[in-house]
Amino acid sequence: MALIERHSEIAAPADYVYAVSQDYAVRYDWDPFPERIEVVGDAAAALAVGSEVRVRNKFGLRMQVRFVQLKPPGVAAIAMVRGPWFLEKFAGTWIFQALDPQRTQARFRYSLRARPRWLRWAIEPLAARYFDAVVRRRLAGLKAYCERTYALL
Repeated sequence: MALIERHSEIAAPADYVYAVSQDYAVRYDWDPFPERIEVVGDAAAALAVGSEVRVRNKFGLRMQVRFVQLKPPGVAAIAMVRGPWFLEKFAGTWIFQALDPQRTQARFRYSLRARPRWLRWAIEPLAARYFDAVVRRRLAGLKAYCERTYALL
């Protein structure tokens, strides 16, 4: 299983950073990964444990995930329900820790297991490199957006 973890310090309060990270109305403004995000079922219950979201990235990769943990303003975690052919398992946790009232450490952790098993040795390192690059871009986007918009409040 491959593990990817990156973090970034953001000059904004943890509750603000968490709220931005989970607000689908502004997600496209900061997140370079998704081309489309679709809540499965009741959109009003989008942010509840057990709710599911379909995501398609800009390369056509599709994944449906279920929220498995939500503890504002500290943690949001998902697990893959359906995904691309090369992923057997995928999970992600976004952790937001207040460093002081105006600074937050955002930490994104992803774990994945590739398939088929006999090709895992080749696919998993490539998938890990791809998702590592995704995490870096997502954190940079979240940081830039939060710091720009929080300064305007």
